[in-house]
Amino acid sequence: MSLITQKQYFYVNSNDRISGTHSDFEYELNILGNFDYAVVLQASIPKSYYLVQSNRNTFILEEDGIQTTISIPIGTYDRNSFQSQLETSLNAQSFYHWVYTLAISDTTVTSDTGKYTITVNGNGGIQPKIILGNYLYEQFGFNANTTNSFIGNALTSTNVVKFQLEDTIYLRSNIVANLEDNVLQEVFATTSQDYGNIIWVCQDVEAYSKNIISKPSIARFWITNENDEPLDLNGQNVVFTLLLYKKEDMYSLLRNILIGKLNGFIK
Repeated sequence: MSLITQKQYFYVNSNDRISGTHSDFEYELNILGNFDYAVVLQASIPKSYYLVQSNRNTFILEEDGIQTTISIPIGTYDRNSFQSQLETSLNAQSFYHWVYTLAISDTTVTSDTGKYTITVNGNGGIQPKIILGNYLYEQFGFNANTTNSFIGNALTSTNVVKFQLEDTIYLRSNIVANLEDNVLQEVFATTSQDYGNIIWVCQDVEAYSKNIISKPSIARFWITNENDEPLDLNGQNVVFTLLLYKKEDMYSLLRNILIGKLNGFIK
């Protein structure tokens, strides 16, 4: 059990940054005490990053040994819009101009399986391949770094497709350390809609507190995914309430009071 003895609040808004972007910025902190812990009391982070991002929007289509890089326009998609765009991109960029058609769910069943089935025509029986790296694979419903071959002119997703880019995002800072990382607060993004706001409200100050390792007058804050890769918030600002505080162990305080009474210093 502990007692907060000193505290200071900071209402951080990336609009008021000294330098950087909304997702990676430096911010002036006028720290007035000798604090040990930092905690985010509440935060509003825009879910304005795109599902399909710049430099992570391509895959390989192989047709009769010819590999073509297929591009998906940058932006945010749901299952239906991605189906339409993927079909358009395949047909527009196919080397041999084979005709590709996408359907939601396997055409041999009537239930919704949450998977895509891609069929090809005009290929003369030659089976194309879709080659995926470390991105777009969840939207296709395949595994990362896989080559997926058509069989009988059709290809069905291995997994259920997914259109949630990040399950968790991290607010990081150079003022804290939690074991070996610099995560100030993790925030679950799954309940927020695209182009809305991801809201965090702290339920337990002590449980979510991080040790302060640095007290710079200018602190750095940045937003990343689970792999410490930056997220582009596309011009939308981050707002959060930061509490810095010092605490004393209640039992230590009681012990000191008791010792003081026994020694006659406290009456």
